[in-house]
Amino acid sequence: MTNKALSHIRVIDLTEGIAGPYCTKLLSGYGAEVIKIEDPKTGDMMRGGGPFFKNGEGLETSIPFLWLNTGKKSVTLDLKTEKGPEILKQLVKDADVLMESFSPGVMSGLGLGYEVFREINPRLIMTSISNFGQTGPYKDYQAEEIELNALSGGMYVTGDPEKAPLASGPALYQYTAGQHAFVATLMAVYRRGLDGEGQHVDVSIQESGLEHIEITLSYCLQQGKNARRGGHLFVPWDAYECRDGYAVVIAMPYRHWHRAAEVFSDHRLFAKKYDHILDRMKHRREYEEILRPCVKALGKKYLFYQGQSRGLAFAYVAGLDEVLESPQHKDRIFFEEMDHPAVGRHKYCGAPFRMSETPWQSARAPLLGEHNQDVFGEGLRVAFGGNSSFCGTRKDTDNHVKSGV
Repeated sequence: MTNKALSHIRVIDLTEGIAGPYCTKLLSGYGAEVIKIEDPKTGDMMRGGGPFFKNGEGLETSIPFLWLNTGKKSVTLDLKTEKGPEILKQLVKDADVLMESFSPGVMSGLGLGYEVFREINPRLIMTSISNFGQTGPYKDYQAEEIELNALSGGMYVTGDPEKAPLASGPALYQYTAGQHAFVATLMAVYRRGLDGEGQHVDVSIQESGLEHIEITLSYCLQQGKNARRGGHLFVPWDAYECRDGYAVVIAMPYRHWHRAAEVFSDHRLFAKKYDHILDRMKHRREYEEILRPCVKALGKKYLFYQGQSRGLAFAYVAGLDEVLESPQHKDRIFFEEMDHPAVGRHKYCGAPFRMSETPWQSARAPLLGEHNQDVFGEGLRVAFGGNSSFCGTRKDTDNHVKSGV
């Protein structure tokens, strides 16, 4: 662990679902010790979320959970028992970061707000992830991914202009918020190294979604105009149907479009009236009527490599089998195999980025409560009279509705 980028960081993880666990997965992957605190009976809500390995049942076969929680330790702790909060406070004394994804106000209601933790550990960084943040008129609203997508503006510009708006891919905004929380937490860690002070980091999933409309947002703020749903402003810029699927043909850098046109067989693409990007935008419909049959006659990988060889941003829509067999992924060892006692040995997506001197840490997801003895140990048991009831069953769950999907 000593050669990991974040091996000096200890994280207490109270998150569940997607956004928070993805953040702590990244922290763990780059070397932090992440202690995941789970409900004694049900664990993280994602343990009950499918798809499940071989359609199995139980708390150890959820495929999303197995991926989102690699490299963590799992302990069970009931914060609704008399001693549960006191146990958490003991753990926080030696922690660097506490991550939580409860609805705003729940932690304070349990006597576990940031002000309490700051008295215990002034260097603690507490990161809260919620649908709309800890403050503001929407803070107590409930939301699913589709509402967060819509309220962030993403749906307004996604889809065919003649049809209903569309949400982006599954849980995109959850993962985006997890990335934001990861970066914000590390920024807080860096600042603590300068002034020695901890702080409370507040991450809104809805605000994080603004990242996906950055050009649309700039267009509105700078020119006072609303974007429209439909094709990209530049031509060509789309996923076009080809012989064996879909190829992405992009006119960037647009000053070199003649290089791209060489890939296709129709001389009309070189007509003078289409020379400039503004010309192609002006004649969008007729230009694409020429281009589409040209693309459809060719294979997607052929188009990809032809575009790449000319320094152009061509791509293709890959199936999962093609993703797994990608030479790029193989060369970078993006997919890694791990053994898990409940589901066996399987491939997992690896590091989102690699550092030259501090490698990514690969380890399986934990079983529920697998590390109770290691983390709690005899010290905490003695301190609390040898009573292990803090690992027991919850008395009620009224205030334990988590934020996000």
